Amino acid sequence: MAPGSRLLPASIPFRFLAAALLFHLVGWTALAAAAPVIAGASGGLGLDVAGLHLMTLGVLTAAAMGAGFQLLPVAIQADLPAVWPCRLASWLLLPGVAALGWGMATGDLLLLGIGGSAVALALAVFAVVVGMALRHADRSKPQVRPVVRHLWAALACVAALAVLGLALLGDFAHGYLDDHRTVAAIHLAVACYGFLGLLAAGFVQVLVPMFALVGPQPESRVNLVLGLAVAGLLLAGAGSFAAAAAVGLGAASLHVHGMAGLMRKRTRRDLGSSFLLIRLSWVMLPASLVLGLLLALGQLPAWGPALFALTLVGGWLLSLVLGMLQRILPFLAAIHAARAGRRIPKVSELGAGPILYVQAACHGAALAGVGAGIVLDLEGAIRTGALAGAAGAGAFIIYAIDLYLRIGDLPRARAAAPIAKNSSGGTSS
Repeated sequence: MAPGSRLLPASIPFRFLAAALLFHLVGWTALAAAAPVIAGASGGLGLDVAGLHLMTLGVLTAAAMGAGFQLLPVAIQADLPAVWPCRLASWLLLPGVAALGWGMATGDLLLLGIGGSAVALALAVFAVVVGMALRHADRSKPQVRPVVRHLWAALACVAALAVLGLALLGDFAHGYLDDHRTVAAIHLAVACYGFLGLLAAGFVQVLVPMFALVGPQPESRVNLVLGLAVAGLLLAGAGSFAAAAAVGLGAASLHVHGMAGLMRKRTRRDLGSSFLLIRLSWVMLPASLVLGLLLALGQLPAWGPALFALTLVGGWLLSLVLGMLQRILPFLAAIHAARAGRRIPKVSELGAGPILYVQAACHGAALAGVGAGIVLDLEGAIRTGALAGAAGAGAFIIYAIDLYLRIGDLPRARAAAPIAKNSSGGTSS
């Protein structure tokens, strides 16, 4: 496949990714404002719940859709059915997340209904587009088959995710659920370990080898990890959280061990700040499941649920997505620049190493500060950590703006000079 032959219009992936960077900043800011209630959050509406959903939907889901729509055709060697549903998904998701977040922060039930419905429809559009593309995937290639299986499993979680989410939103208005907390726990597991986790696990089978210059994992190993992950999700859906966490921990350990093996074999040695974040995510994934197991067994105090959510969403998923975005943004910018007729840029022309290290350091400080504040019940530590996360989000936005300006300053590529014929019928050199 020729580079750029399956490129979407640049406005589609970049609108999702730009929104993800903005929601990243707003999400940390909301969590800073919610510092007094985070450690003892009860699961009701408020700034803490709004901040959590700005991260899961505004950052993680928006980034997954933006990068997924663009990278999916390359990963499965099949075209998307059409471009307009990708635009439709953005028109539904991005305003929907904003409305949902504001509704959660203020307790506005009308905004909750409007925002939740828009997000659910966006997920449905995404599922249909990806599902139609997966039907035409080139399964003859061994590197494609694991991606296809992961994505089908992720899409199977979308319906459950949307139904559970809408049921929880409706319960705030009508109070019909007998056990809101259990349904919320299943919703969190399906959203993070199911939809987002399986989606991420599928794409890293392509992205990590591509960025690190290493061969893929054996297909049998990837299939084993996927099978265990699906079994864990089924147990979680049945409410058997301890068993689900134990099975999931086995899957996570095998996954991380496989990724570490790829890192040892890689050809590219200097992977920059992006893989510092990705490696952090590989530590946080099993850590989240250990916390989940202890929580299910009743072995954690009152701060346990908040620390579990921080480790799962901020530690694993957000670290992974931010690390991947540090690689994906310049990659997509370069190929779209070439498509627009500009000279293909060198890596040094797109890099902004220091500010990306600042962003990574701020993210680590945010996790440490908020985590310590939750455990020690220190409102100031939670707020300081969340503000560090907001500073990192600001640094990433500055990098993205700088990247855009660098691409705009690239000169136009020079067309190859035509070969002129001389009078004797030959060609002049």
